Amino acid sequence: HRDSFGLNVNLYPKGELREQFLKVISQNKKGTDGTEDLALQYTYGEPVSVVEGVAEGGDDNAINTFHFHEQYTGDNHGKEGFDAHANTPHFAAWEEFASTDPFEKNPEVFFFKIIEP
Repeated sequence: HRDSFGLNVNLYPKGELREQFLKVISQNKKGTDGTEDLALQYTYGEPVSVVEGVAEGGDDNAINTFHFHEQYTGDNHGKEGFDAHANTPHFAAWEEFASTDPFEKNPEVFFFKIIEP
């Protein structure tokens, strides 16, 4: 979708909260994919080095690094879809978790407008 809104997010949950983090994120993805008509993509993963069993550069913190890509459509270059996402019950559950100081370091969020033809 040429006229869409995207964001990439890097999250760094505390090691002891990993399973809780994954549960909340899994529910957010399920809700996004299953109930949001304006959501085009909601994906997340870990660094390839972690998945393959070797922490990147010997950095054990890579084990609790997660990368997200989200993409939405709708009015205002897709911002309508993102705003709708931010007003769902599954996003509210995420916000509740995020408000408990669950991160080793601050999330990094990058918003962008898709400009490819």
